[in-house]
Amino acid sequence: MTGSLDANVVLRLLLNDVPDQHAAAVSLLLTGGPFFVSDIAVIETVFVLGRAYGLTRDQQRDSIHSLMILPQIVANVLLHDRALSLYVAHPKLSFEDCCLVTAADLTSHQPLWTFDRKLASQTDAQLLETA
Repeated sequence: MTGSLDANVVLRLLLNDVPDQHAAAVSLLLTGGPFFVSDIAVIETVFVLGRAYGLTRDQQRDSIHSLMILPQIVANVLLHDRALSLYVAHPKLSFEDCCLVTAADLTSHQPLWTFDRKLASQTDAQLLETA
């Protein structure tokens, strides 16, 4: 079996907070794979790990890393490893913003233009000034 995993399945795999869903998710992974985890699912997972479960940024990074190294998982590892490093190093930035900056770098579509002064001051993003 193959397919894609949404953030809810990823969260159950990582947290084991709903035992029957965790067991179903593990059973699915054991059927083979590969299973794709989209950037959106990773971003949602990081958000929920921090907001709903109170995990620190280091714990969030470690959780996502533990998912990405599973042989059954296919995901944008380079993007998320770099974005998570930026996220841990800059506690005032959101993971979403860290992904945007990293994606601009990885795709050579720099600079990332923004009206967000905080983002521009902490990364290579460029502040777009208004008149």
